[in-house]
Amino acid sequence: MHGWSKVHQSCYQIIHNVTGRQVASNGCKSLGGYLAIISDDQEKAAIQEFLVSLGFTSDTDRFYIDGSDAETEGVWKTENGHVMTYTGMSGTEPNGGTSPNCMYVKSVLLGDYYCTYIMPAICEM
Repeated sequence: MHGWSKVHQSCYQIIHNVTGRQVASNGCKSLGGYLAIISDDQEKAAIQEFLVSLGFTSDTDRFYIDGSDAETEGVWKTENGHVMTYTGMSGTEPNGGTSPNCMYVKSVLLGDYYCTYIMPAICEM
């Protein structure tokens, strides 16, 4: 599994500079994985520690993960349509209103952001 890193109970790989969530998802599929789905506090902490270990500590270091509320504001679903029971968002997140509909992770929190922004993504296998 060249390029994949074992973290928590899954393997993860970062793909850089993808243009939007759909391109990120397609990129993950081409690697044999899928956009990462964070399912609990332990996985969230493990992924955030992984990002810090790679040097991603800036407030602007956002990474696409699976999760969107584009269909119904406030109802977060995975790409395959399953309602997410865990979002891990806290504080002021989600804070984007009806425009930013895609979930992201960074070293300190999860939040919502625009689905067409150019940023890296975290793939899971």
